[in-house]
Amino acid sequence: MGIRRASVAGNIPAFPALYPYNVSEEVMGATTIGALVGAAIDKMSGDDDSSFDGAINGAVVANVLKIVVPMAITYAVGWAVLRGAGELKAQLFETEDAA
Repeated sequence: MGIRRASVAGNIPAFPALYPYNVSEEVMGATTIGALVGAAIDKMSGDDDSSFDGAINGAVVANVLKIVVPMAITYAVGWAVLRGAGELKAQLFETEDAA
């Protein structure tokens, strides 16, 4: 017999150490990079000695972008599909006006 993988609920593994990829590492990476970029930008302005407020702003912006960018892409693709479907419908069911 092989190793039986147990799950807590659905496809969430009960033993996450057996899997090399952890979702929380990706989330933490984006937040950390956002904080570092925000701190660097705040440090370049030279207004104050600390860059903590820039780090906090960068982390917040990184987390907001993780939500907004996929939503914007989904909206754009959906809009393009609906527009294409409308154009296709107009071409297929084109009627001639009696003048």
